[in-house]
Amino acid sequence: MRDNASVSRARKQAFIEAPAERIWELLADVERHSEWWPRVVDVECEGLEEGCTYREVVETPFGNAEMTPQVDTLEDCKALSIHCLNTGAFVRFGLTEAQDGTFVEGEMGMDPRGLRNHVFDAVAGRRYFSSWIAQTFAALERAASAERSAP
Repeated sequence: MRDNASVSRARKQAFIEAPAERIWELLADVERHSEWWPRVVDVECEGLEEGCTYREVVETPFGNAEMTPQVDTLEDCKALSIHCLNTGAFVRFGLTEAQDGTFVEGEMGMDPRGLRNHVFDAVAGRRYFSSWIAQTFAALERAASAERSAP
């Protein structure tokens, strides 16, 4: 990914009152993303490892679209980064254990692929990814809390 000002990105940090292992289970089990991650409709993955790709259906501003994400970083209970081969969208999460919870850092954005994605990113990318990362963090916190209170 290029690291320049033309790439849209949004960052968020939060303290979530759940152990890193619980949050990692939600992040690293990509087939469960549709249960909690806003805009993720369906995922099919045969096994997650660095460099692998999988199938994901996501709600986009243009309707549901099938995507091919690739795992760039998969460091157990510490870091996960994925980028979409179709669009150039990316997401990164970092986890740090803290007293009675986990500090989570996240970044979403796009290094656009194709004319339509370049236009979208220029017009609405920053707003879109800022909204999506805020929704993602809220959903991740709810899911981690629900898992904590489940028997």
